[in-house]
Amino acid sequence: MKVLMIDVGGTNVKLMASGHEGFRRFPSGRGLTAAKMVEGVLAQTADWSYDAVSLGFPGLVREGKIAREPLNLSGGWMRYDFEKAFGKPVRIVNDAAMQALASYEKGRLLFLGLGTSVGATLIADDVVVPLEIGIIPLSKSEVFLDRLSKKALDSYGKRRWQKAVNKAVVLLKDIFWPDHFQLGGGNTKHLDPIPEGCVAGNNQDAFRGALRLWPGADMLAETQSTTLRIVRTPQEDSGGQE
Repeated sequence: MKVLMIDVGGTNVKLMASGHEGFRRFPSGRGLTAAKMVEGVLAQTADWSYDAVSLGFPGLVREGKIAREPLNLSGGWMRYDFEKAFGKPVRIVNDAAMQALASYEKGRLLFLGLGTSVGATLIADDVVVPLEIGIIPLSKSEVFLDRLSKKALDSYGKRRWQKAVNKAVVLLKDIFWPDHFQLGGGNTKHLDPIPEGCVAGNNQDAFRGALRLWPGADMLAETQSTTLRIVRTPQEDSGGQE
């Protein structure tokens, strides 16, 4: 099965597809409606062929449907018929969950996405739990979103932003005790050094997670009410996470 991945971010919409090298993208931002997003995707992928679409959405997803309008984009997402627009089957998942799924093997993984906003997902024993961490306090007067977003990076500079990321990583480790801590999102490239005990990826890593939403992948993440549950193929190696 050829899969098109759409990773909707607050700054750009990133696109990858089976059988095609690299990725394509176009700007998003606060004026981006669902209809404009689809229009942009169809224009960018006119020369690509695919059988199904994995849509990573920056917000709440329940039972495979968008449950709340996005905070960093325009409206019109909740009731939009993506399958009709693309003429293909579409599976929608929180964008941080899609990136976390790409890195998961076994045990407990925590993913922290550092982009326009901040997102996170916990995968514990094959259950994928998207997390809303933006309002977790990082100090007496500030929350994660105040200090870890792209706006904070631009306002405070790399040094203070990195200090806030390091503090957030320590706090999240104490809360979730992950076996593996994965960092992703466009702003991970600004981390120097990478926080201790973490592994940094990039936006292109999400494609493996997009594939894992469809049968035929090494593991299949099936939508539940508020989570996803991983089903493993009998042939899959059960080796541990490095």
